[in-house]
Amino acid sequence: MERRDVDAAATLMTLLRRGERPSSVRTLLSGWDMLQADVPSREQIETGASILVGSGLAEVDSSWGMQLTEQGGLLRRSVKGAQGMRMIPGAIRDLLAGRQLSRAPLTLPQALYDAALNDYRDAARRRAEREAERGSRRRWWWPDPFRHPGQ
Repeated sequence: MERRDVDAAATLMTLLRRGERPSSVRTLLSGWDMLQADVPSREQIETGASILVGSGLAEVDSSWGMQLTEQGGLLRRSVKGAQGMRMIPGAIRDLLAGRQLSRAPLTLPQALYDAALNDYRDAARRRAEREAERGSRRRWWWPDPFRHPGQ
């Protein structure tokens, strides 16, 4: 199995949970973008999901909601987040590399992916517009070095 395929599975596994309601494709796009600073392609999500489902680590429902199986939850919990959220996919990839992985025959419908991607982009655009309307700018937590502390 190619490393990029295992990387996709590891990123998805980082984002998924067990016992909660399944994560939507829209939620996975947002989380993936946060972790990897890149929006995944339909193929990346489909490949990662097919590996996790085929290996018994995740489930995908008819609307492409995903969640970890009990086995997947145990594996995910074995990786601690103390090293930082962006480090978790690499740690999961290392765990997956030591396992026998297989693929399930899954196809993420293009229309479902496109709708989730459009929704994600629209939400980001609306957020940027609201910030612009308020005249707000991102505020850095560190105080202005040129301003006197009493001002």
